[in-house]
Order: sequence, then C-alpha cells, then structure tokens
Amino acid sequence: MGLDISKIDAVVFDLGGVIIDLYEDRTYQAFAALAEMPLDEMKRLASEEEFFHLYEKGEIDDPTFRAHLRELMEFKGVEELIDEAWNAMLGPIPKERLELLEQIRGSHKLFVMSNTNEIHVKRFLRIADHVSPHKSFYEYFDKIYLSNEVGERKPNPGAWQVILDEQPIEANRILFIDDKLENIKAAESLGLQVFHNASPNDWMKLFS
Repeated sequence: MGLDISKIDAVVFDLGGVIIDLYEDRTYQAFAALAEMPLDEMKRLASEEEFFHLYEKGEIDDPTFRAHLRELMEFKGVEELIDEAWNAMLGPIPKERLELLEQIRGSHKLFVMSNTNEIHVKRFLRIADHVSPHKSFYEYFDKIYLSNEVGERKPNPGAWQVILDEQPIEANRILFIDDKLENIKAAESLGLQVFHNASPNDWMKLFS
C-alpha cells in the first residue's frame, strides 16, 4: 500500500541527500590528498575510527576532532585545510526545495533529524543563508534536531525517540524522509511512516 500524505501530520527530514546535496566521496578524496595516500586506504582507515560517531553525538569538541583527523592523516598543516576537507561533502541547497518546504509548512509540522556536527552546521548554515538571505533556515521548520545537540545519532532509536517524547504527534502520523536505508528501517521499526529518498529530489514528488 502506498504512502497517503493526507494521513500525515508531520514530516521529519534528514539533511544530507534530502535538503542539501551531499557528496561524501569529495571529503574522502580531500582527506586522501592531505594524507598523501590512496583513496581506498583513506576510506578503510576512516571506516575503522569511532571518533567520527563520537563527534556526531557531541561527545568530543572541534579541536579534539581535528586532532584525531591530524593523527589519522599524519597531517601537520593548518586547521583551515582540515575543515575545508571535512566540509567538501556539502553541496548546494536548491532554492526549489526551500520553496516547497515553505508551501507544505502550512499543512504539516516540519522537523529535521540529522546526523551532523558543529563544523558542518556552521558551513551548512552559511550555504542556507546564501540561498535564503531573508529567512533563516531554522524558520522553515517547527524544530531542528541535530545529533551533536541531542546526543543521539541515527540509526539508534533514541534519535527519533527524542522527537516522539517532545512532540504530541502519534508515530504513525509522522513521515520520516532519509537517503540511507538503515535509517529508514530503524524509523519504521518505531512505527513512523517512511520514505527512502534514493535521489535528492524524489521526496518533492510526494507533495506535487
């Protein structure tokens, strides 16, 4: 049975790959260049490191995260290059996505639940301000839940539970949109309606 938007009261959006274009390989490529090592080796090393998840949960601060990256890449250059490499994955926010959010805000509560971190948030908000200079990104939503602020990251159930505990909306009246299947399956197990956003603009067709 297909998704019935008329039975949805609230929509929870992921950010990367849904609201903002995301190119994770660009960051791996930038790291590999700083580390002067093959891309596959950089990806392997990064996949074994827990500090990325700790940073997303706000359990380590920016300087500690950068220190871990320096050690991983054996990099001794300036921190601006580390931040640029880390932010390389963040693409643009097409204006039409924000325009659609503005439209559906009248009929639905809108939220964000994103795995993110302080360095990305600062850059992300700069990108959003460029696209929407007269309206803060936060004003497009009823509330934004960020993993580094709530201390939980998807696909851990606690990432959605903080929303369910705070918002007086039944789980089956909430639609969760994400580009990663593991997050979709976790949200569905909590009773939320779900939509797997395989391509960045797919979710927009739900409201056309």
